[in-house]
Amino acid sequence: MSVRAVAVQLPSLEGLPLRDALDRVEKATTGLTDVDLVVLPEMWAPGYFAFDDYARFAESADDIRSFLAGLARRLDTHLHGGSFVEQRGNDLFNTSVLIDPGGEEIAVYSKIHLFGYGSREPEVLTPGTEPTVVDTSLGRVGMAVCYDLRFPEQFRLMTDMGAEMFLVASAWPHPRVHAWSTLLRARALENQAYLVAANGVGPTGSGPTLCGHSAIVDPWGTPIASAGDEPANVEAEIELESVGEVRNRFRQLADRRILSSSKPELLFGRPSERPLRITVTRSAIAGYTGRDTEAVARYVAKLEEEGIAAPDSIPAVFYCGADRVVAHDVIDVAGGETCGEVEFVLLVTDEGLHVTVGSDHTDRALETKSIALSKQVVPKVVARTAWRFEEVADHWDQLILQSWVGEERRPYQETGVDFFLPPDEILGLAGASPGTVVFGGTVSSLGGGFDFDPFFEGRLTDPVLDRHISFRYRTRRLEES
Repeated sequence: MSVRAVAVQLPSLEGLPLRDALDRVEKATTGLTDVDLVVLPEMWAPGYFAFDDYARFAESADDIRSFLAGLARRLDTHLHGGSFVEQRGNDLFNTSVLIDPGGEEIAVYSKIHLFGYGSREPEVLTPGTEPTVVDTSLGRVGMAVCYDLRFPEQFRLMTDMGAEMFLVASAWPHPRVHAWSTLLRARALENQAYLVAANGVGPTGSGPTLCGHSAIVDPWGTPIASAGDEPANVEAEIELESVGEVRNRFRQLADRRILSSSKPELLFGRPSERPLRITVTRSAIAGYTGRDTEAVARYVAKLEEEGIAAPDSIPAVFYCGADRVVAHDVIDVAGGETCGEVEFVLLVTDEGLHVTVGSDHTDRALETKSIALSKQVVPKVVARTAWRFEEVADHWDQLILQSWVGEERRPYQETGVDFFLPPDEILGLAGASPGTVVFGGTVSSLGGGFDFDPFFEGRLTDPVLDRHISFRYRTRRLEES
């Protein structure tokens, strides 16, 4: 099938009212006829570097969506709308939509990798969590945004999900134009897929100049159409049937050998340094670890009211399989009486002690019969970021744990970590050999009971260094999966 694709290289529209920005997009696409696919750049409104305007423009997300749907109908084409700011709950996202020629939204993607090198994007936005691949009448398409290009695993995952073509919206700046061109070719070449990339171009007003050079790249990694550093429409014919032909002729994907450890591994981002990789050899759940013995006694009494017997000794440590510790956005559970509880998590590694935040998700019905078994049957969720313990050691007792439940984020738990035994005492209970992951203990909910809502969010806040680690996930009952 032959696909006529167009990447629209727009100048910066920063500072324009939304109506004027929409008019500019309309004008840039006027005259496009007999095209099957149009791709717009990232954050054409309000402009990528206009971070102070993000929240205000998020209020217009529905208007932007409506405009894009109308534009797709008028052009009678599939339209990748670049990206715009969208608010979901209390969070802002860098969101892209793919719309079919009838104006129907067929795919949504929120940018997973937020750019922090001289950019406020991680400060203002929340990262997406899932790659997007969708079947269209053109073929199977994957979506990405700008900085995602630097993460080949995202594109490989989309390839494993069947993508034959990648659509990339971007606001890539000078002076990194050579990196831009190289990464476009690499992502197409290594995955033997077409790639259509629309970049902004020219001065932005509040940030660096965008480098342009939008391109359409074939499965051999060869650009078949490209632009320079002026506004332009980049057009090319894409023969999607050739993707299968290329993959069958040069069988690099079929020849790939999957390299993985036989032991469970976790990967954590760390501020300003390479990620932390830990091969998990032991997982320990410390319980009843409050410094205030009277408060612990009250907590034990509350659990006994719920039918959960006290352990033989307090504080207590329960062990579960190393593979039980995950960083998933969705976990499977067997019943309806399971819930999370926020805890600080100590990571004992060859690079020293680190701390993150997690949830000792527990089957409460099973807990009335066996606490140890209830710890084993449900995954334990951790965040994807960690801090070196030495960075917080001198103000450890000022850290704060919080959790919320439900899509509307109802406050569920809150405590200072000074409620719990110090980390060295907890490690003394649980063991401190490299590869050990230790959950440090939790507190009662604000309401005093359990909430079995499937949505859970936790956070560890460092008020001294003004930062936090957050995670969120939902449960899926096995009969629903």
